[in-house]
Amino acid sequence: MIVPMNLATEGNTVEVKSISMKDGLNKRLGELGIISGNKIKIIKNDGRSLIISIEDSRFALDNNIAKNIMIAT
Repeated sequence: MIVPMNLATEGNTVEVKSISMKDGLNKRLGELGIISGNKIKIIKNDGRSLIISIEDSRFALDNNIAKNIMIAT
C-alpha cells in the first residue's frame, strides 16, 4: 500500500516511492538519501515530526515535509 510518510508506523521499514516537493528541497532530501527506491526505517512518529534512519544516519522530518513523501509499507 502506498501512503504519505507522515502516516508510517514506528518501527517499520518502508520504501520511498515518490517525492513531491519544490526542487531545492527535493535536492536536499536526495542528498540525505531520501530518494525513490531507498529503504527508510521509521524510528519515531509523534504526529508532528518523524525521526527516520537511513543506513547509519538519523534525521528528523517535519510532518509538512513527510506528508509529501510517498512510501510503500
